[in-house]
Amino acid sequence: MAHLNPQIEKLLALQACEQKVRHLEQLLQAIPIDVKRLQDTIEAEEKTLADAKARLRKMEVSRKDLDNRVGVAQEQILRYKNQQLQVKKNEEYQALIHEIEGLEKEILDWEEEEIGLMLEIDSETENYKKQEASLASSTELIKRKIAVLENRRADLKNRLADAALRLQSADRDIDPAYLRAYRPMAARMKLPVVVGLKMQKCLGCHLRVSNEIMEKARKGVALTTCHNCGRLVYFAS
Repeated sequence: MAHLNPQIEKLLALQACEQKVRHLEQLLQAIPIDVKRLQDTIEAEEKTLADAKARLRKMEVSRKDLDNRVGVAQEQILRYKNQQLQVKKNEEYQALIHEIEGLEKEILDWEEEEIGLMLEIDSETENYKKQEASLASSTELIKRKIAVLENRRADLKNRLADAALRLQSADRDIDPAYLRAYRPMAARMKLPVVVGLKMQKCLGCHLRVSNEIMEKARKGVALTTCHNCGRLVYFAS
């Protein structure tokens, strides 16, 4: 008949407390990462919106520049027309006509370019407003998610503090020899390090143990370790 070593029972309780502490610590460590990811999403969307706004400003500057060119050219045409009234030679008059026609062609080109640019500005402005509305909506949603994470962080901190207190007292009345065997393994290995033997296999490394180890664990009267992985073992079935 198999007997579970009372010291193993206490180690299992200690291990359960330590597993809970580690799990809560992992959950807590993940929260800042999740918060940063959400904040990065907002920053990326804000940058996209800022880039769109910068494009609009650049296009508006280009439009104003075209408008200024048209204005300057029109003033120059007026000056040329006034000069036409003063010149006496036909070749000078024709030269002024040539200059005026050249400016009028440039004005037509600039005005056509400006019209195209204004249509593009209208389209970009509409897209910008949509992006702005989308950013406001997604920012609000992300802020709510961050608030949920912050509340979860506070809850996890409380649970971790409680679990840590339980862990501090969980080693009470455990044989020092068992603690000396358990603690180094628990520090360097992934829990559990106290595992059962089932069908003559260690549930830690899943390798078959010897008949001697199996029989020793079945009796449950002494500290027993798996000769494959070194974990503390007990008879499970």
